Amino acid sequence: MVKLTRILEDVSFTSNTDSKDFNDIEIVDIAYSSLKCQKGYMFVALKGETVDGHKYVFDAYSRGARVFVLQDDIEMADDAIKIIVEDTRIALSKMSANYFGNPSKSLKIIGVTGTKGKTTITNYISEVLNRAGINTGVIGTNGTFYNNISETTVNTTPESYELHRIFRKMLDNGVECVSMEVSSGGLQRYRVEHVDFDIAIFTNLSPDHIGPKEHPTFENYLECKAKLFTLAKHGIINIDDKYAQAIIDKATCDIKTFGIEKQADVMATDIKYSKDLDSLGVNFVCKTKESKDDFYICSPGVFSIYNALAVISVCRYLGVEKEITRKALTEAKVCGRVEVLSALPYATIIIDYAHNGVSLENILKTLEYYDHNRLICVFGSVGGRTEIRRKELGDVASKECDLSILTSDNPDFEDPMQIINDIAKSYDDKSKYIVEPDREKAIQLAVRMAQEGDMIVLAGKGHETYQLIEGVKIPFSERDIVRDEAKKVLAGREQQVMVTN
Repeated sequence: MVKLTRILEDVSFTSNTDSKDFNDIEIVDIAYSSLKCQKGYMFVALKGETVDGHKYVFDAYSRGARVFVLQDDIEMADDAIKIIVEDTRIALSKMSANYFGNPSKSLKIIGVTGTKGKTTITNYISEVLNRAGINTGVIGTNGTFYNNISETTVNTTPESYELHRIFRKMLDNGVECVSMEVSSGGLQRYRVEHVDFDIAIFTNLSPDHIGPKEHPTFENYLECKAKLFTLAKHGIINIDDKYAQAIIDKATCDIKTFGIEKQADVMATDIKYSKDLDSLGVNFVCKTKESKDDFYICSPGVFSIYNALAVISVCRYLGVEKEITRKALTEAKVCGRVEVLSALPYATIIIDYAHNGVSLENILKTLEYYDHNRLICVFGSVGGRTEIRRKELGDVASKECDLSILTSDNPDFEDPMQIINDIAKSYDDKSKYIVEPDREKAIQLAVRMAQEGDMIVLAGKGHETYQLIEGVKIPFSERDIVRDEAKKVLAGREQQVMVTN
């Protein structure tokens, strides 16, 4: 239990109770869901886009909570202690940090923001730093990982309470450094407001998450991304991105840069592409003022080089030995990010999280650098989201692919065929796409129709192991489907050979 006085340190508030009495009140835990409330809990009423936590204040009271943090004053029972603040999200952030003893101050926190590359970079950083003997955890889209412990996260950047809870657990388990994804939504909703960032990384920026329930404008999206560089001590920025200077102009920390096209502190030159059965890779020379060094990464394309340069920049700043960085990057892979499945000896099958126009275009254009016959893409789009994303995906695939198989991807409460029809509007030539709303059958079809030298991209799911249908997450493994179908196809081929002989 923690004294209320300590939890409210540096929080501006008014109250219906004399704050002198707060030192005698002990809080068992903080909750922002009334369902979690018990006797001794503090309830924080958060205002969201569709749900207002103030509606659940009386439910929290009935479950035993007697301390309430509110934005709007509400008439309550006499024994309810009301803490009125300007913004409950900002208050939750600071109170959570206080409740857990401000663990981020004792950890080295590296935050990665941008439209693309966050998951790969955070995982690569963890891979390298752990090899260098710096116990490093990861927080992001794929979940939370440290010391062989994993935890599922609802959001890419968890709510502030969850974040500081995770930091405390990591710190108590010997973690020294945390590599975390910082989403624009996380910044917009003050989830990282009181995180003590040592390093902030900017990857790139393109229109995404623009809509009624996300960012109202691209300018707001950019502002949120830039905010990270006012919370950190040191910034590392992709200078080649068209919005890099806008981020730099808003930053309050010192800045180092990486890039390929423009002059930067860390640069890549002499780029060469390579391919084998279970990976698509790239070689490059990393150039700094002090040296030129050869690097290889088993992930394809220019965007993979930018990811590697970000990691190299972090390692230089932290003083990691160059050879450790180089070797770790040679072997580093991330689940669901340009993940090559060695299921068919004559075709390349790739799983990737690409779920918007920019990320899909990146991977499809990257594959042009590797010899192949046909380029086939299996994809859909998430239900309940902006239709603009469907058009972007359709526009890219219709242009870049020899064949598309349009299918489902977390349709939720929306009719999958409506989503598919929206995507199909991008295709002038109906021979360039096949419709199969059942994603399992769509994947099986792609595996069966694969020919010598084909590349098949299963886009949208990446690391996800479920399909979201009518509010329910149904177990779904693309890897298992591919491998099972590939075994059948290869067995059929062997049988044909035996019959022919």
